[in-house]
Amino acid sequence: MPDWNPVRSQCMLSDMSSTGATPERSLSISTELVIETPENVLLTYRLAGPAVRLMAYCVDFLIRGAIIIAAIVVGAFVASAAGILIGPTAISISVGLYFVIFFIIDWAYFGLSESCFRGKTIGKHVFGLRVIQEQGYPITLWGAVLRNFVRAADSLSFYGVGFIAMLVAGKFRRLGDLVARTVVIEERRVSVPREPIILEKIEPLERTDLGGFVPAGQTLALIEDFLGRRHVLPYRRGHAMARVLAQALAKRLDYGGDSELVERYPMAFLARVYATFHQTREDEDLDESRSPAEIRRKSRRQAAAGAVT
Repeated sequence: MPDWNPVRSQCMLSDMSSTGATPERSLSISTELVIETPENVLLTYRLAGPAVRLMAYCVDFLIRGAIIIAAIVVGAFVASAAGILIGPTAISISVGLYFVIFFIIDWAYFGLSESCFRGKTIGKHVFGLRVIQEQGYPITLWGAVLRNFVRAADSLSFYGVGFIAMLVAGKFRRLGDLVARTVVIEERRVSVPREPIILEKIEPLERTDLGGFVPAGQTLALIEDFLGRRHVLPYRRGHAMARVLAQALAKRLDYGGDSELVERYPMAFLARVYATFHQTREDEDLDESRSPAEIRRKSRRQAAAGAVT
C-alpha cells in the first residue's frame, strides 16, 4: 500500500479548486448546449432529458394508436360493405394491411411532423420540445427521416438501447440523433418586459415637414412594440436596428425636416412618428366603428365649431 503524502494531496486539491473540477461536477451530466455561430454569437440551449422525451413519446404513441385504429375501422367498414371480408384469405389480407398501415403511420408521423413543423410532433409541442441540428440550424426533411428510420434500433428492448445511448453518447442523443447529427432541446418561453411610451414627453413631427402619407396601423404597432422593449438593447444596437425602418418611413412620409434626426437618432425619429400619427390612427379606428349617422353628427359639430371660431 503506497504511503500517504500530505504535500502531494494538498497540491492535487489546489489544482482541483483552481480549475473548478470538483468530484460532484465531474460526475454531473451537463444539460446545456452552447453553439457558436459563424458571427461569433453564442447560443445556449437546454437539452431535453429522457424523462420529458418519454412523456412526449407517450402522447405521440396515443395519437398514432388512435390514427391506426381509425384507419383499420374505416378499412374494415369499406371491405365489409364491398363483401370481401370472407374466409381466412380475407383475414390474412387484413392482417397484412394492418402492418402496412402501422409502418406508414409510424414512420410518416415522426418524419413529416418534425420536418414540416420546425422539429416538433404533437407530443413535443405539448412539452415544449424541438429537434434541431447540432449546429443549431432547423432540422431538414432528410435529417428527420434519417433519425426516425433508426428508431427501430433505438426501440429494441423497450427503448433500452436508445436510453443507454443517451447516457453514453452525451447530449442525450439516441442512435437516431447520432446518425442524423441532431439534438432535442427544450424551448424557453421568454417574456421580455416592456416599458410604456409616455406620449406627453415626445414632441410630434411638424405637419409642414410631412407629406400626405399616413403609416398603417401595423407599422405603428411595430414601432410601439420596438420602443416598449428599447431598454433591453444596447444604445448602438438599438439605433442600428431602428435605422432601417426610420429611413424607409422618412422616404414614404417625404420628410423634409432635420435629416440628422433620421440618421443619428432613428429611435427618436420613430418615437416622434408614433406620437404624430398615434392619435390620428385611433380616431380613424373609432370612426370605422361608428355608424354613418354618428359620423355625420360629428362632422356637423366640427363644422359648427369652425364657424364659431
